Amino acid sequence: MAVWSIIKKSELEGTSRIDAEYYGPKYLEYCKLLSNHKPLRDYVTKILHPVEIERVYEANGVQILLAQNIRDNYLDFSKRVFMPEHVITQIAKNRLEKNDVVMTRSGVNYGDTAYYDGEPEVIYACADCLVIRPKVISGAYLSTFLNTQIGKSLVKRGAYGTAQPHIAPEYLRALGIPRGSEKFENEVEKILDQSKSHFRQSESFYLQAEQMLLAELSLDKLDFSQPNHYSIPLSQAQGVSRVDAEHFQPKYDRLIQHLAKTGEAKPLGEIAPYIKRGLQPTYVEDGEVLVFTEKHLGRLLLNIEYAETTNTVFWEKNKQARVEKNDILLYSIGAYIGRANCYLEDRRAVTSSNVTIIRIDGNKANPAYAGVFLNSIVGRMQAEKWTASVGQMALYTGDVPKFLIYLPSEGFQTKIANLVTQSYKARKKAKALLKQAKEKVEKMILGVNKDDE
Repeated sequence: MAVWSIIKKSELEGTSRIDAEYYGPKYLEYCKLLSNHKPLRDYVTKILHPVEIERVYEANGVQILLAQNIRDNYLDFSKRVFMPEHVITQIAKNRLEKNDVVMTRSGVNYGDTAYYDGEPEVIYACADCLVIRPKVISGAYLSTFLNTQIGKSLVKRGAYGTAQPHIAPEYLRALGIPRGSEKFENEVEKILDQSKSHFRQSESFYLQAEQMLLAELSLDKLDFSQPNHYSIPLSQAQGVSRVDAEHFQPKYDRLIQHLAKTGEAKPLGEIAPYIKRGLQPTYVEDGEVLVFTEKHLGRLLLNIEYAETTNTVFWEKNKQARVEKNDILLYSIGAYIGRANCYLEDRRAVTSSNVTIIRIDGNKANPAYAGVFLNSIVGRMQAEKWTASVGQMALYTGDVPKFLIYLPSEGFQTKIANLVTQSYKARKKAKALLKQAKEKVEKMILGVNKDDE
């Protein structure tokens, strides 16, 4: 059913926007709800657009906050980048202060907002972010409000630009900010602190699993240095789909020989009867079936909460795209080829054509263990070896079964899998707490919990 708004000329807000979308019924409803609240400018000292400089990252130095580190009300540092310390003088004003709120300024995830609680102690925001510096309001509470349906909708309402949306600081300054009591806002901050503790546990459990695996493989004994030149016999190039120098780098041969010497390694194809790419889905808002693309694959775990949806019709017609519980999803086209996450939910799901579905035979290997192996440096190096570049980096399905996978005792695999499960549960608890905080603020705004005001 069609919906529309009719507004008077006198009700136009004085911005450059006079399009119908800007004055949509939902936006007008939210604006009316917040009309009696003070604007953001009354609660902040500044909204900073960080200085841009040439980005040359190094192994260590000063940490840079990337837009992709900003999630829905938390900072995800599964990807960390650093710049040399001599750039500090150029980006001094970009340094975050405890209680800052950071927002993704542009791009696909524009408007995503999170709270900086002072850890890591020294970090500088990149120019793809905005930094909101509160003066008389909790950053945790402000960030939580901006992640509610009302807050996020109004932030996105103010985006400008068509090809790549941007958020304007001046628009943010005028947003009405509802307040609760000091006690209420402190309670919201405590919930965020609890959530962060669970995120830390989740990361710790997963990294422990990864470190156990790498120790078991004795990778510290391997030399991955590269000579300036190398050669291979012609016979070694026969029967493979690639004959470029990158494919035959000596470090790959050393790794594969090392795995083969364990006597416990097998080609992935021998333990995974199903290895196929997904299919491009038909998206359906609020559908019954989850849709995962390559962007949902995380450094450690699958970002289930960001999944889009399709319907049962697509599920039934496209068996190849179906994702079952314990399937491993492999990032196969794009920037992070080789990432591998195990799907641990019971809910129906499908995946796109940029992701490979690996279905492990549970009688031959533990799927959660196999996921950690493929997602570790051991798996990612093999993905690098087989990645081809024809316009865009791609890992072809026919090459995935050639990966060697180390298969230790069932007991060791179970230990790894148990740590992955603990990691998954801790992350799920962390996300539930963030949802709790958001719902608490939403109810306060709507007057559901009068005691909180």
